[in-house]
Amino acid sequence: MRQPTARALAAVAALCLGLTACGGTGVTKNTTSVRDFRLIEVGKIHLQIAGDGRSAVVQVETNPPTVCAIAYGRTAALGSIADDPNMGGTAISRHSVLLGGLTSGTTYRFLLTATDAQGRVFQTRELTTFTTPRQSAAPGQDIAIGAKIVAVSSQWSNAYGAANAVDGNLSTEWASADDGDRAFIEIDLGRQRKITGISFVTREMSDGSAITRTFAVVVDGRRRYGPFPAGNRFDPHIVPVSFMGRFLRFEVVQSTGGNTGAAEIEVFSRS
Repeated sequence: MRQPTARALAAVAALCLGLTACGGTGVTKNTTSVRDFRLIEVGKIHLQIAGDGRSAVVQVETNPPTVCAIAYGRTAALGSIADDPNMGGTAISRHSVLLGGLTSGTTYRFLLTATDAQGRVFQTRELTTFTTPRQSAAPGQDIAIGAKIVAVSSQWSNAYGAANAVDGNLSTEWASADDGDRAFIEIDLGRQRKITGISFVTREMSDGSAITRTFAVVVDGRRRYGPFPAGNRFDPHIVPVSFMGRFLRFEVVQSTGGNTGAAEIEVFSRS
């Protein structure tokens, strides 16, 4: 099968999102003519790359409001698509799109496409290129990826389920149902492991809520370590530790309240 071009890939993504936002019916306009994104761009496109090179955020403002999608990848074929979850199924003006699953020390390209309420499609004319910084050596392998969830304080919905915190993907997240400082998640590593580092990458809402400031870890139901500062997508803040354990319960200690949770929890081991 012939691979779609980067331009077609991004355009199809934005058009599909546009149909979803309009309920998927009644859209009959011819949208095959792609217009220059600069016609709706307010200011400049801003790119912020995480210090560990694993993610980046593209911020852009459009007038009129649009449904926006970004296709990105290592080559001109791109291959990955992301959008702003704050759209909530409708068009917005200020977009913040997380490009997740990146590798440190790697060059990426992206193409931005937006669809307005009239079905007009706007797209950046050239691929934008950026290179992620090289990550300093982690204290071992992240053994939390795919770990079994033993317990969780709550989850907002299946889309924000606890398993998102251990899927190795910073663009997904676990969100509690308004647990605030009472939020916790416990994982089973399968056997006793020598732990050399941990990280709690907080989720956060655009209104400033749901940000975890500090967290603690209870190991095998007995020993409690912390509190430690939580990280974010731009600085995961790996905390060096040294202990043996199998069952790790991550607890939110201090937060800004609301639907607290994690984009990712990480447990590092060299064994």
